[in-house]
Amino acid sequence: MKEYPKEELIRMYDKLKEARIFSEQMEKAVYAGLIRSSFHTPVGQEATGVGIVTAAKDTDWLGYTHRGQVILYDRYGMQPLITELFALRDGAGKGSTYDFHLGDYDPDGHRILSMPGSLGSGVPQQTGFAFARKYMGYEGEVVIEPLGDGATCEGYVYEGWNMAALYKVPIVFVIENNEWGQSIAYDAMSADTNYSAKAAACGLECTVVKDGTDILEIREALDNAIEKARKCQPQVVEIHNLRWGPHWFGQPDMYRQDKKKVDEAMKDADCVKKYETYLLEKGVIDQNYIDAKTAELEAAISKCYEVAAKSEKPKFEDLYRKENIYASPETGGDL
Repeated sequence: MKEYPKEELIRMYDKLKEARIFSEQMEKAVYAGLIRSSFHTPVGQEATGVGIVTAAKDTDWLGYTHRGQVILYDRYGMQPLITELFALRDGAGKGSTYDFHLGDYDPDGHRILSMPGSLGSGVPQQTGFAFARKYMGYEGEVVIEPLGDGATCEGYVYEGWNMAALYKVPIVFVIENNEWGQSIAYDAMSADTNYSAKAAACGLECTVVKDGTDILEIREALDNAIEKARKCQPQVVEIHNLRWGPHWFGQPDMYRQDKKKVDEAMKDADCVKKYETYLLEKGVIDQNYIDAKTAELEAAISKCYEVAAKSEKPKFEDLYRKENIYASPETGGDL
């Protein structure tokens, strides 16, 4: 196992704890009516997002999925994202994009690659973007494109994988295998449940993280993959975990037959508790640190609520900007 300095171990813990508290607070926001659209909970899977943001450099470009809120607030800031989730004007997308279609392609900006509306279509899109950056001579940058297990069943994903391998683009695909698509189990939608094997068939080098609750295993796998991708060796990292909650808050989950497994995972396979235990045993942090950090993060997110409450609803000109509708110089779009 790779050795990380104490400061980095604590940084990963702080972000993991922040991710859990954020997930819990957003659930409350949904049922309080503050978030009036579907919110796809990352609870139980936060280690994947934290692994990505801590392994990536500021010069790397990050894609995200509908459970990629950790990536979004890490780049945009907690306040702008929460305000956006509340569909208010001071949000990261002026209250017009929610957490699905945020994007910033300005090299001096947040370097977030927007998520298309079709499942898995970010794979060919971000592959093309990574190829373009390489073609234009920007060396050392890496694109990190997460996707879920369900996305690996889409045809254009294979096209993207094939092109990434063929043209040796600097990209890392992170497959988060949480055992469920929207409402269908992973072994009912693919004959081969080793999803990264599909990418390997396209010529990509693959790494499988069997324990997606182990932030250190995830981080090491991503560090290694990103290092290779910087040398234009495209990579795939498949991370196995379990989706604890519904596809989105409020979705009935009668279709799930694994509720006992989820209960056991919440008790014995919690990525936050597991990492806390590890750090306590190593003497990296103590209970006082955990309590203080918890209080600090809860207060910070509560402050975000207060600030967001002062924002207005989006105005017509915020929502119907030309660059939102026709993103081209001829129609006023800012590319």
